[in-house]
Amino acid sequence: MPHPAFSFVAPPGAALTGPPGGRLSGWSIPVKDGTDVAGMPITHGNPARAYIARETDPFVQMLIDAGARVHAKTLTSELGATCYAERPGVAVLESPAFPGRTPGGSSAGAAVVVGDATVRAAHGTDAGGSIRVPAAACEVVGLKLASRELSTHGFFTRNVADLFTVTGWAPPARRRLRIGVLTRGVFADPEVAEGRGADVEKLAAALGRAHDVVEISPYVESRETYAHFSTTITRSFKDVDPLDSAYIAWLKDQAHRLRPEQISAAKAHARELPALLAAQWGVDAVLSPTIAFDPPPLGYFPALHPAESFHAQTEWSPWCSVFNMLRTPAVALAGVHLGSLKLSGPELLGLAAQAERLDA
Repeated sequence: MPHPAFSFVAPPGAALTGPPGGRLSGWSIPVKDGTDVAGMPITHGNPARAYIARETDPFVQMLIDAGARVHAKTLTSELGATCYAERPGVAVLESPAFPGRTPGGSSAGAAVVVGDATVRAAHGTDAGGSIRVPAAACEVVGLKLASRELSTHGFFTRNVADLFTVTGWAPPARRRLRIGVLTRGVFADPEVAEGRGADVEKLAAALGRAHDVVEISPYVESRETYAHFSTTITRSFKDVDPLDSAYIAWLKDQAHRLRPEQISAAKAHARELPALLAAQWGVDAVLSPTIAFDPPPLGYFPALHPAESFHAQTEWSPWCSVFNMLRTPAVALAGVHLGSLKLSGPELLGLAAQAERLDA
């Protein structure tokens, strides 16, 4: 039987495989079921949306060209709209690390198959935490790449060394960094579980032996950023057919309520955000929890009214989405999060590798 986290598995001999000898030769990397792979079905998390992709997404093609084998698609929340993935007609997955609880989302299946060691690495996408939240919920490593848009590609692995291999990056030379430690939420202010805050403080103390580590607080305009993030996310659902999803129907309704000046203000705020954070935080990277508390039980999020659910998802992970607004790389080392303000992807992974060793 195929793994329930796979929405599609290619028949024998039908997987897309790159040339031998590449850096990813021998790696089987499933692709999230919201990204096209030629000849494979794509459902975007709902079988009613299924079609056969005619072309392969350029990002996935780069993996194939590096020698990777793409043999399967992984389950996602519908249209990537939520940080959980539970709907009728689709397998409901549980976290390998927290049985009976959500594995997060939207890249739920990818996190699960890495978390239970079915594969060594999996592809995901992230518009507000869709890689890093499930990485925390399944206690694996999740990298969101830098991008020009809110949504971007990335990967799940079980260690940072594998992320260097998958990305093709070389570990950079070490240098002394200024790292901000943030344990209060940014887009919401939930009560952070004691153990999750303690994990951050413990790692901050260890990193302080090699870097300048300072405490920081939520910046003054953080809730303004949250409003602009919400505008940007909901706007993307304006022309979507919600089919049978009450949550997506609510997002579409919210999108149609947006005024042109709200959309313009959101774009302007995103352009101003790097300078704003440089002035108030003045750090190279931010160390925080990835999620505020353990994954909720299965059924928790879908039982809420859409507006309540949107807020509840933000309270669960009130840090990740800032780095989507910044378009900078960010990585979850399970429950601990490192987001870049000034670091390149390789530099961020270099810091993550140090953190991983110190946490071992």
